[in-house]
Amino acid sequence: MFFTAFGYSLIGFASSIAVIVAARVILGIFKHSLNISKSFIADAVPPSEQSSVLGTYNSFSSIGFIVGPTLGGHIAELPGGFFLMANLAGIIFLLNALIVWILLPTSQRPTRATLQRLDSVLSPRKLISDEINFNPKRFFQSMRKIKWNQLWDMFAIRFLLGFSIIVFRSNLNIMLQSRFNISPRHNGYLTSYSGIVSTAAGFLVGSLTKLYKNEPRLFFSMSVFQVVILFMLGLSQSFIAFIIFFGALSLATSVMRVVGTRLMLLRGAQEGSGVLLGLSQSFMSIARMISPFISGILMEINVSIPAFLGAAATVLASILIFLYPQDKRPGLKMKKS
Repeated sequence: MFFTAFGYSLIGFASSIAVIVAARVILGIFKHSLNISKSFIADAVPPSEQSSVLGTYNSFSSIGFIVGPTLGGHIAELPGGFFLMANLAGIIFLLNALIVWILLPTSQRPTRATLQRLDSVLSPRKLISDEINFNPKRFFQSMRKIKWNQLWDMFAIRFLLGFSIIVFRSNLNIMLQSRFNISPRHNGYLTSYSGIVSTAAGFLVGSLTKLYKNEPRLFFSMSVFQVVILFMLGLSQSFIAFIIFFGALSLATSVMRVVGTRLMLLRGAQEGSGVLLGLSQSFMSIARMISPFISGILMEINVSIPAFLGAAATVLASILIFLYPQDKRPGLKMKKS
């Protein structure tokens, strides 16, 4: 978090593209606190409670997407607004690092009889020590130990679902300004609205999974729902209709984020939560890298095409989910019901 704070502050002081690129490299390396937190939850929370806890965790994370865009939209219109926003983000990460340092427990009791931990010490000092002593050879050995023949579909699905959303949202501000002539302030309001929906969905996802009683089927249903939503977002002619479907998209992605993480941890329980979440984040990083470029090229043709491409990617993910249901049992496929 300290390096993340430095990266954001560096962007604020940047006077050239090279400095901005360097700052983004720093952020790409160190800004993974959300995934580390999910890995911690996977180890500390019993499996029966993980969906509810992850949903609540994502809800609190979404609160930042409620306050942040609205605040950022107003600050951006002030003189020197970008400098203020970048340094404010850095200060927030420093405060977050201080909170983690003070509140994170120094040890954690195993909550599952089958849980095998290489190290039970979870203090910030130990985490920093592990980062300093990172062993690339050990990392690639861990990757080779992954049962790719059993888990490849899981990573492909995560990539396609992530790509479908990122390719649509990566140039969202430009698309909104082109289609509906929306100002930066209203863009902030729209993002905050999305955060409100995501927060509500996160709090309800635990109850939803209990009501549905079948997480793989819920995952598939939400993916089909996302196909319809992205298609309608591409066709929307009025801003009101766009807002309605955009809120529905936030609902679908919030549910799939929680359920997908839960199913991934259950299917790959033998591989270790940290390795799975790390590899999943790597696939998502690839999606983040290529999506803005592809979206920008497509928007030169028509600003609505990225939404249709996102729908097509989600269709492919839905087909994989149907053919390879994300079973709870590690290494096995669920029988189609």
